[in-house]
Amino acid sequence: MKLRAFLDRIDWRLVFAFPLATAVVHLIATFAAMNDTSASAYAQLAGALPVNTMSVLETVAPDRQPLPFVSSDARYAICPFDTSEGKLDVRAELPNLGWTIGVYTADGASAYFAAAEPGRRTSVSVVVVPEDDRFLGVSPQAIGKAPSTEPQLMVAARKGIVVVRAPDRGAPYKSADEVVLAKASCARSKV
Repeated sequence: MKLRAFLDRIDWRLVFAFPLATAVVHLIATFAAMNDTSASAYAQLAGALPVNTMSVLETVAPDRQPLPFVSSDARYAICPFDTSEGKLDVRAELPNLGWTIGVYTADGASAYFAAAEPGRRTSVSVVVVPEDDRFLGVSPQAIGKAPSTEPQLMVAARKGIVVVRAPDRGAPYKSADEVVLAKASCARSKV
């Protein structure tokens, strides 16, 4: 009898409403956290590095980490970019296994990624265009120019970072790797 009296006093609507309200709050908090890019890699690097310019970073050490969890067994060239003024040409050479290039949006999503092929030099040429750029210009044939022999990949992103990563192969290769990293470019498109 006591159990029945206890169960009759419970407001079952509240018992079912509480888990539902908790789930709704959890979903709202999750989506709000995903949209908070104030601590993103782009936000941290845009203030520290020149925008639309490739910068070769110093060797990562415990007291010199441009971003959390950056591996100390690699060298990096990074370009924070903003395409609000126009297209951006990104070029890099990936000479050997372990070399990579990635184009990431300001919220951290990967827009493009490539890795070097074993035993073969890989040339990467990417044009980053604003996300809302629907007209990519008149074709070279339409204005009487010969089309470029180098195919260009177009990636859409308003803001973000380009990261060229080179494996740290030790002191004997350091200067050669730095020369290749320094050749990587990230500049406003002239076309």
